Amino acid sequence: MADQPDFYQILGVPQNASLDDIKRAYRSLVRQYHPDAQSVPAGTSILFRQVQEAYEVLSDAKRREAYDRHMGDSGLSLDSLFSLDLQASRETLPVMPEEQILYVLFEIKAAKAISKAHRLPLNLCLVVDRSTSMQGPRLDQVKAASQQLIDSLSESDSLAIVAFSDRAEVMWPNQSVGDAIRAKARVSAIQASGGTEILQGLKLGLDELEKHRRSQSVNHLILLTDGQTYGDEEKCLALALEAKQRNVGISAMGIGEDWNDQLLDAIASRSGGASHYIASVSDVQAIMKERLHGLTTLYGDELRLYLRFAEGAHLRGAFRLTPYIQRIETDDESMLIGSLQADSAASGLLEMIVGEQKAGKQRVVQIELVGNVPALERKGERVRADVVLTFSPGAPPQQAVPPSLLNALAKVTIFQMQESAWQSLEKGDVAAATQRLETMATRLLDLGEHQLARAALLEAGRLARSGHLSPGGQKTIKYGTRSLSLAPVKDK
Repeated sequence: MADQPDFYQILGVPQNASLDDIKRAYRSLVRQYHPDAQSVPAGTSILFRQVQEAYEVLSDAKRREAYDRHMGDSGLSLDSLFSLDLQASRETLPVMPEEQILYVLFEIKAAKAISKAHRLPLNLCLVVDRSTSMQGPRLDQVKAASQQLIDSLSESDSLAIVAFSDRAEVMWPNQSVGDAIRAKARVSAIQASGGTEILQGLKLGLDELEKHRRSQSVNHLILLTDGQTYGDEEKCLALALEAKQRNVGISAMGIGEDWNDQLLDAIASRSGGASHYIASVSDVQAIMKERLHGLTTLYGDELRLYLRFAEGAHLRGAFRLTPYIQRIETDDESMLIGSLQADSAASGLLEMIVGEQKAGKQRVVQIELVGNVPALERKGERVRADVVLTFSPGAPPQQAVPPSLLNALAKVTIFQMQESAWQSLEKGDVAAATQRLETMATRLLDLGEHQLARAALLEAGRLARSGHLSPGGQKTIKYGTRSLSLAPVKDK
C-alpha cells in the first residue's frame, strides 16, 4: 500500500473541490467524529485525527499544491486520460474477527475527447463462411451486412474479404475501398458450397491483415460462420493467440444453432475480441453495425487493474459487466480488462473478503488502472482510486446498498446460475441443472426479463423430460444472461 493517504477521499470531496467545499466537509466530519461527541471515543479518535490531518493539508494552498503534485506522480492526477470510479456495497463495517464480504462496482471512462481526425484507421478483414449450410437467407444477409460495412468505411481504412468452406479464397485483397461498387460486386459473387474448415479462413484472413498491420491502427478480423469445424479446433485456438501477439483482435459471430459456441468464445477471448450469437439472420446487419461502431470508437486498449490490498483483505472473484458479463481472469498482481470505447464505460464487479481491521477509516484496497490510448500515442496511462471504509467498534448504522450495485449483483448472480447449470449437466446431474434453470427463470422474472425467463423455463422442462437441452435454447440462455443490461428493466 502506498504510504500517502488520500486526503480528498478522507474528507469525501473531489480533487477539484473549492476551499469552501473543503471547509464544509471538514466541519461536518468534525461534528460527527469529535471524540467528545461519541460514546466510544477509542474508535472515533482515529477518524478525527485523519480528518484533521486532511484538512490541514488541503486548506493550505501551498501544502495542497505540493500534495497534488505528489498525487500526480502517484497516478492520481486530474489530468489522467482515464477516469476510475469505485462504489462499495457498504461504507461502514463492524470491527470483528470474522471475515466479511464487500462488493465493489468499478467504472472506467474516457477522460478526454478524441476528434474524428484522430480516430485510428481500421485494418479489417471479413472472413465469411460460404459452406453449403449458409446457402439462402443466411449468406444473403451476410452479404448485405458486408456491403453495408463497405459503405461505412473511410478513405483511411483498409479492408480484406475472405470466403471459406473447406478451402479459403481472397475475394477482396486488403486495400482501401476506393471502388466501393467493385468491392460490393466481389461480395455478391460469393457462392455457397463445400464443408466448414474455420482454420483455412482464419489463416488466410490473418495473412491479409498482415499487409497493412501497424501499431497506429485497429487491426481486427470478423469471422461469421454457422457450422462446426472438425479436427482443427486446437490449431484455431493457437492461431487466436498468435493474432493477439500481432495486436489483432477477432470477433467471432455464430449464426443459427449448430456452431460450436465454446470454440468461438475461446477464439474471441484469446485474441482479445468478442463473440456474438446471431439467433435470427435478420439481426446480422445490426450486430455487424454495432461491432463496427465499437471498433471506430476505440479509446483505450490493454487496460489492466492492479489491486493492492490492506493486510487481511483479498479478492474472491471478479466480473466484467460491459459489453457483456464475463469472468475476469486474475493473476497474483493484476487483471486484464481489455478495451474501452470513447462513448461508453467499461464496468465490472469485484467480490472481496475483508478480515479484521482496526477501528477508524481504513483503506481496504487501492486500485490502479493502467492502459494505452492509441489515438493519442500514449502508453502506460494510469489513475488510482481507493476503497476507504469506516470500521466501527460498535454496531454500524443500517446502510442501504446502492441500487446500481444491487442491480449489477443480481445479474452477475443469474450469470453464475447458468454457469452452474451447465457444469451440473456436464457431470450428468440433470436434476441439479434443471433446478438451477428453474431458479434462474424466477430471478429473471423478478428483473422483468420475461422472454429470457420463458426460454429458461422451456429448457428446464425439456431437460427434465429428455435429459437434453436444445442447441438453440442453450445458446439463448447462455448469451442472453451474459448480455443482461445494467439498466433496470421496465415491466414488459
